[in-house]
Amino acid sequence: MEFTITKSEFFKGLQKSQGVADTKGAIPILSNILIEVVDSGIWIYATDLNIGIKGFYNASVKSKGRFTANARKLFDIVRELPDADINVNQKSGVKRKEHENEFADLWINLSCGNYKTRLSGLPVDEFPAFPSYGEDYLVKFEPSQLKDMVRKTIFSVSSDETRYTLNGTLLEAEGNTVKLVSTDGHRLSYIKNENPKIVEKKINVIIPQKTTSELLKLVEDDNEDVLFSIYENHAVFKKKKFVLVSRVIDGQFPNYEVVLPKNNDKRVILNKDVLIHALKRVSLLSDEKSKMVKFNIEKDNIELLSDTAGIGEAKEKVDVKYKGEGLSIGLNARYILDIMSAVDSNEIILDIKDSVSPTLFMQMNDENYKCVIMPMRLQ
Repeated sequence: MEFTITKSEFFKGLQKSQGVADTKGAIPILSNILIEVVDSGIWIYATDLNIGIKGFYNASVKSKGRFTANARKLFDIVRELPDADINVNQKSGVKRKEHENEFADLWINLSCGNYKTRLSGLPVDEFPAFPSYGEDYLVKFEPSQLKDMVRKTIFSVSSDETRYTLNGTLLEAEGNTVKLVSTDGHRLSYIKNENPKIVEKKINVIIPQKTTSELLKLVEDDNEDVLFSIYENHAVFKKKKFVLVSRVIDGQFPNYEVVLPKNNDKRVILNKDVLIHALKRVSLLSDEKSKMVKFNIEKDNIELLSDTAGIGEAKEKVDVKYKGEGLSIGLNARYILDIMSAVDSNEIILDIKDSVSPTLFMQMNDENYKCVIMPMRLQ
């Protein structure tokens, strides 16, 4: 086996595998990637048994073959190499007995400029088979659309493993509409978009958080559409030269429709950047655990207030557009800042009913993206 590949192309492929390879797991082969050398390039595979990815990268191939190598070590080596062609071959090395009367060469040689190294791998037949997937698709995402939808929902996914159905993002599609929804029980993010293909049978699957994180890498470097399908208990995201297959979370996602407020009659319009900076300053003295900041809402302004025993207090007024009656509400500052980092418009809509009902955040002139935060009890 022998091929030559540019550093940038090899690095790109190894980088995409890092988030999937199980570098700290108990099964050694899962810390490795599998590289399959074919006629015009290489396929790089990685899996943790829940997620599998494979991507094709152009290379000049002298002879075909397959080998495994430690994902992290190979990535670290290639990252530090000069910007030049890299040669990888498996012509000679240390042989080790795998089975009686059977030997396998597990070593590869890598060279770039004046640098040479030799790496040991594990037997190729120990590497798990890539999950099966169909060629038909149910949803077509433009890469910018998918990136936007994931970015605007991923921060609300729960990290509490006892509530496993909240450890992922709901992907729902019906007719010509596709939605992503996430919640951790204290906040919820919802985004809706059009799907160019009509979905005849409603799709309702929960995609693990690790998978949605990998999706962001899938759409970062080109303009090729991403096709989504379901095969058995796997979600499949596919491009021409890249496939990501993930087990879905088995369970019932909460009924998010009942959480989205429909009768919040007090509307505040405020500047995103002004709110971000004021909230960052005031929340420095908020309680470390709750991160609560009190919003005293009055005509044309909001007073942000934090007061923590033994630490201190801070307050700041910001100008807003609001004509209703005054009220006070306690909200988690970190949750709001997460939303502000995701929204695109300069003006933000804040719809409130009272101090104990869910608070709704929206972008100006865009009702397809909504975020909900549950308020905290004021002292």
